[in-house]
Amino acid sequence: MRINYNTSSIIARNALNVNDNRLSSSIQRLSSGFKINSAADDAAGLAISIKMNAQIKGLEQANKNANDGISVVNTADGAMSEMHDILQRMNELAIQSANGTNSDSDREQIQLEIDQLVQELDRIAETTQFNAQNLLDGSFAYKGYTNTENIKVMSYSDGVSSGTYSIKQLSYYHYEDTIKDHAAYVENSPEGEITHEDSYAAVSADDIKAALVTDDQITPGEGMKGFPDGAKVIIKDENVIIEAENDFQVKLSLNDRMGIDGSGVTTTSVTTYITTDCYKNITVTNQEGTIRYNISELNIIKDWGEDETMDPAQTTPTVSYHTGSEEEGLRHLTEDFADYFKTINPDAEYMVTGCAVDEQTGNITINYENVEDTTDAGRYTFKLFDEGNKNPDGTPDPTELKDSLHTHTDTVKTEYTVGDKNDDTQNINLNLTGMGPMRIQVGANEGQVIQIEIPALGTEYLGVDGLDITTEEKATEAIDVIAEAIDYLSGIRSKIGAYCNRIEHTITNLDVTEENMTASYSRIMDVDMAKEMTEYSTVQVLVESSTAMLAQANERPQSVLQLLQ
Repeated sequence: MRINYNTSSIIARNALNVNDNRLSSSIQRLSSGFKINSAADDAAGLAISIKMNAQIKGLEQANKNANDGISVVNTADGAMSEMHDILQRMNELAIQSANGTNSDSDREQIQLEIDQLVQELDRIAETTQFNAQNLLDGSFAYKGYTNTENIKVMSYSDGVSSGTYSIKQLSYYHYEDTIKDHAAYVENSPEGEITHEDSYAAVSADDIKAALVTDDQITPGEGMKGFPDGAKVIIKDENVIIEAENDFQVKLSLNDRMGIDGSGVTTTSVTTYITTDCYKNITVTNQEGTIRYNISELNIIKDWGEDETMDPAQTTPTVSYHTGSEEEGLRHLTEDFADYFKTINPDAEYMVTGCAVDEQTGNITINYENVEDTTDAGRYTFKLFDEGNKNPDGTPDPTELKDSLHTHTDTVKTEYTVGDKNDDTQNINLNLTGMGPMRIQVGANEGQVIQIEIPALGTEYLGVDGLDITTEEKATEAIDVIAEAIDYLSGIRSKIGAYCNRIEHTITNLDVTEENMTASYSRIMDVDMAKEMTEYSTVQVLVESSTAMLAQANERPQSVLQLLQ
């Protein structure tokens, strides 16, 4: 028996320390609920769990982001829904204005509402916001740029790969109209003149198609993109649309600005037309006296044709006299009077045998005869008169033809050529960046995004800016224009709806992924409470046993005293 070194006590104490540490760890796991509370518990497990926890937190935030994306889409779609309603109303007004029962003054009243609706479309496009960000003004459209101010990239589709595309040459033109009232025309005065420009238009879709630089024309390594083979070109007023398979579409807009470097643009005045319109009221003189007769609007058309050096003072124009316009063009004056003669004798068929106009006196002479009885023939002489000219007694005052001129229009056609098909350094380059859409971060990792592209939806892009329904012809044309705008907006809304459905699926996927990731994280981090309680109970008994054994081991040296008595 030894008293200096109580080996039994040391053994019991070490066992007690081990069991006590096990008990402390078990208590920590039971109280925290985590299997791993420090790196010492499971170094590899801790490293895995930290990355997994970051992934879970990222998925939770991505889920919130995706829900915000749905809110953006719903906000944009709500605004576009109202724009659709406005376009539908504009369509109703255009159809109403196209009805022949309306007078021009009626159409002017309808035009007032059209103007307000056009302004409201622009207001909605410019002011619809989400979180202080404009949605419909092109802020989140694909961005594209050109190396000339004459051509602007309006938009391009998802199917267009980002990069630089080239067009060798593009020619286009526009008309500039100067409209004068008769007094301003006679006096050569700028007063009473209205100048406006008609829509731009490309000269030839085939020429543009031939000028597209395709893949087989690109030198490898230059970083250029080629237009797809088989691409087609569509011209709509000032817009040039290049389309191909796989949702490839690039829309360009034309204007008359000079190029950035002042080169590559040639301007040539090509053609000048002069047209004069007359009032529709006439007086007819025959054997029964002087009567009033109202025919369709009479147009006197003077056309100098394609003469670049046209000088009205030295050139005799081609003059033709027509009355109202039909689907296939203007009716000749004699056709209207043939109809008029039928009202004189419904049982007879008359034909016009001659129509002569004296521009000096303003007299218009019509010769006619009965088809079945040539002895039944006659002659009518009439003059045009201006409704504004009245005699003192209030009756119309017949005036000479030249005084009945209503308007005079000078139209100058100007052609522009951008680029040079024989010089590649003058190519029109389209830099389609692929940037611009709103990026919704819908994942926990870099690059896990959904891009929401919302093109500009102002009236310029819808094609209804400057919509005019003040005449029956213009109202009829406006119906088609509005129909195209409705189709375009419907296409955008369809894409917005697709975004919404996609994001909803994304949210569902995020929910499932987060659920599975959390389950995996739980298996690593969460303690099995039943198993741990078993461990705790075992260790607790061992601690108590170790304590008792240590007490007995400490009492053993006292037995030596029995030997010393």
